[in-house]
Amino acid sequence: MAITISQAIVHEIPKGAHSSKDDSEVTLSTQLTPLQAETRRFIVDNILNVALKEPRDIKEDPDATSQTPGLVSAIFKNADKTFVEASQEIAQVLYRSQTATSPSGILVVATIKQDAQDKVLLMKAEHQEGMRLRHDESTGRLDLEHLNELIVGHNSKIYKVALLNLSDEESLVGVMVDRQNGVAYADFFLTKFLGCTLADRSEVQTKIFMESSMKHFNDIEDPVKAARYASALTSYMQTPSKDFQSSVFADTYLDVEDRDHYLDSIPHTVGDSVIRKDLKLISGGGHGVKFIGQGFTLVASQESLAAGNIRVTKSEDGSTVIKLNGQLKQIGFGSVPKSSQ
Repeated sequence: MAITISQAIVHEIPKGAHSSKDDSEVTLSTQLTPLQAETRRFIVDNILNVALKEPRDIKEDPDATSQTPGLVSAIFKNADKTFVEASQEIAQVLYRSQTATSPSGILVVATIKQDAQDKVLLMKAEHQEGMRLRHDESTGRLDLEHLNELIVGHNSKIYKVALLNLSDEESLVGVMVDRQNGVAYADFFLTKFLGCTLADRSEVQTKIFMESSMKHFNDIEDPVKAARYASALTSYMQTPSKDFQSSVFADTYLDVEDRDHYLDSIPHTVGDSVIRKDLKLISGGGHGVKFIGQGFTLVASQESLAAGNIRVTKSEDGSTVIKLNGQLKQIGFGSVPKSSQ
């Protein structure tokens, strides 16, 4: 994956959400930003090549209201005339799209070539702080200098990247990486700013399916049945099948009298469609079930639940009883669950 930066410009984005009628708080550059050879190498080798190992494919959302797709298209059509002005407007769109908790930083807009194909790079990076070691040769003393204008370093994980190009239909397509949010991503960056949606929404649909299912199970008054259904959900999603379907899960694992009510609780964005499993947004990859009670949190693997090592029952007075079967290997310290604080 050979990447070459053709030209770039940098704008400074304030923290937080846009709060005024104009965008005067955004510090806009009026000229291209010169990039030394070492800077170009660092951006390509330490940011793009690393980040783009696990990108998400995205495409323009025709229903989006963001101006970014049109501005990026203008750059593709005539970069010599439109690049600086379009990049300034893109920076203002980013500021207007941010949430109240968005940190300050810079927006890098660049035209690049990737394997001989023209693309536009949009990258937001946070300001960081650090220390630099300086040697005073006159005294032999080593001093530490505080730096508060760092942007990205070798170990930085706080930036968002979009690499965009035009499809044959001249709509925006590309890839996105959000290194700030782990396996998740900031919705404002994808939708409000880029005006795009995921090309493959299976990871979002999987998350909706599992979270809505678990919410439904938590509403069941019988804790034994709720635990059985939750365990069944993890078991179903870990089967070798590459796809899932709400009705198949219900018919296989739920009692007959519970199936219709369960299927009615599944959002229409999932419905009864056959969807590819993608568990990257699910905590722990969906391999376990968490039980939360007064003063305790217990996490059990699907294998332990299936083997009967952890069983949920009810006592005569109606309270829930969790039984642990097997050899206790270790006891240690842990943080107090938030539910008991």
